[in-house]
Amino acid sequence: MKKLFAAVLITIVAGSALAWQAKHPWKPYIYPDDGFRVMLPSQPSIQNDGGDTHIHVYSVRLASGSVFNLRAVRRLTDCETTLADLWDKAAGNKDRSQPVVRGSLKQVSLSGLMGLEYETTQAGDRNLHRFHCGNKIFYIFSAGYKGKRPADLDRIINSFQTVNPAH
Repeated sequence: MKKLFAAVLITIVAGSALAWQAKHPWKPYIYPDDGFRVMLPSQPSIQNDGGDTHIHVYSVRLASGSVFNLRAVRRLTDCETTLADLWDKAAGNKDRSQPVVRGSLKQVSLSGLMGLEYETTQAGDRNLHRFHCGNKIFYIFSAGYKGKRPADLDRIINSFQTVNPAH
């Protein structure tokens, strides 16, 4: 009897999960000109950052209401110097309007790209700032959210992969 109950419970839970995924399908989106592939819950809007054709911004709204942005900066960049400058700025924590959350500054790696990440607070909201250096492209991940960091945000970041021909 216990085995039957467990089997029915597993079937119900699995069916519910599949139904939710069917309503909210995540799909891979590939952008070879900007050298990446990423899983997203919906088609991102794409625009040039402030009209700059060297910076493409990919934006998508998450289920939590947060907005995730990925900037692909296609300019010749000295990665080590840029990351060191960003690290020093975050570690200095001098922007009182958007202070860095203590303990959030860390070195990160993604798809073989070195980088750094930190979070800031502003008016009770949290903001993620994440930077990665590619061979020809500098990637900037950002998102604002209330409370705990949304799982969807980590799902997007962890799905990021570099693709050719940009790398």
